[in-house]
Amino acid sequence: MSQIETVQTFFARYCKHDLDGMLTMFAPGARIDYVPLMMAGPVDETRRNIWSTLIDGFPDLSNRVTAMYSGDARRTVIAEVTITGPQSRDVLGIANRGQSFSLPHLFIARVDSQARIEFMRAYWDNAAFYAALAHAAP
Repeated sequence: MSQIETVQTFFARYCKHDLDGMLTMFAPGARIDYVPLMMAGPVDETRRNIWSTLIDGFPDLSNRVTAMYSGDARRTVIAEVTITGPQSRDVLGIANRGQSFSLPHLFIARVDSQARIEFMRAYWDNAAFYAALAHAAP
């Protein structure tokens, strides 16, 4: 599996809300950094803190990879992804008002020689996320 296929598979599993499948795409000891939330740490801990929370609050959460770039020498993949979903529960301090969001994200992943993600960093406009859900940014 190429480094791009690894990241594509991660997002396909994310779209299906397959948390266990998402985790299998990561190397042991892998880390993730969700910059706008200031949440960084081991991928298993992050899964519990962010992915499970998002999928619970947005049960129809979806993503669409709009572009993907790779630098073979450094095993780095950059993915532009639009994440969308209607809110159905209070989540991340945002009261449920039944609003939806559609927000571009940028993910940077480093993939090891065994086609496993060893590090992933995510960026998005958190103020736009809160505004779309009719909540003042924190």
